Amino acid sequence: MASRAVVIGPAAYADDSGIQSHASIAQSARMYGEVLAGDAMWGADNCRVLGADEVQTADGVMRALKKAADETEPEDIFLVVYVGHGQYWSDLPGAQVHFSVSSSRENNPWTWLSSWYVYRVMRQARAKLKVLIADCCYSNLLPQLGEEPVLPGVLGDLDEGTCVFTAVKNSANASAEGCSALPGDLAGCTPFSGHLLRILQEGTKDHEDQLTIGLLREAVKREMESCAGARHQVPRMSLNDARDGTRLFTNQMAANRRDSAPYLPVAPEDWARTLMLDRDSGLDDLLKDERKTGDVVAILSSRTDDASRHLARRIDAEANNRFSEPHAFARYWNQVEKALRV
Repeated sequence: MASRAVVIGPAAYADDSGIQSHASIAQSARMYGEVLAGDAMWGADNCRVLGADEVQTADGVMRALKKAADETEPEDIFLVVYVGHGQYWSDLPGAQVHFSVSSSRENNPWTWLSSWYVYRVMRQARAKLKVLIADCCYSNLLPQLGEEPVLPGVLGDLDEGTCVFTAVKNSANASAEGCSALPGDLAGCTPFSGHLLRILQEGTKDHEDQLTIGLLREAVKREMESCAGARHQVPRMSLNDARDGTRLFTNQMAANRRDSAPYLPVAPEDWARTLMLDRDSGLDDLLKDERKTGDVVAILSSRTDDASRHLARRIDAEANNRFSEPHAFARYWNQVEKALRV
């Protein structure tokens, strides 16, 4: 596997552009490059921070992005990180956030980069998982990467799907001012990127060796909510078919400083409760027992809430793939048949 990451961070703008230059954007982009280069799951050869000449124009950004996308393989992750200014014009046709490039001008939409162009290239990449991290204003208005309507020929097979992780959840404005509570070079990054990079640099106390999508989301959320330096906005993450348990980065915290692995549930009710909190937590262990898996699916299917029923369908799909031997499937199906027919 040779996953690809592209970091886009236009930090400098013309004096008469009406757009403010921010050293924190350049610092964030540089730090993303350093952290990813030092992560064994990525490495320096698979991560590019675009240079000043490339982020000068939309064409420069898109050429670099297309080249990286074309290099991805079916087992890869394609990661795009954008740090900069975002804008949204309600009087333009189609709902689309625009990303700034260094030649952008404040009130001239045609000088900005449409996020749909970025989405199109990402969707066409052969990578099994496509991830966009957007640290800019109006990032909360970015749709899912695989969201309908999908134009013909635009979206390939999702496989493990897509993930969009944004600096803001409900507010239009993302802060570019550094967070003084962060250590060292991270204090000069934007708040969202600084706290995210701290998690990537230092890891978490979770027992896992890799940071999954779910762990990353919760860790950054906790970091920003508990930050003593300022009251930060809450980030947002949207998934399309991507699983919370998909591994993105290495957990850099030393193993002896992490929490012990939690005990696996025993009773089906306990399994159902645990999986509702983290739908990938121990699922492989549950699927080693056909009858217990059937009991859990039956419990979840009997509930009236959408989340439980969705989880039941997901486990059922996994079970159908796993229990291909007739006797194994019979043991599973005997436990779940009545509930699924209700």
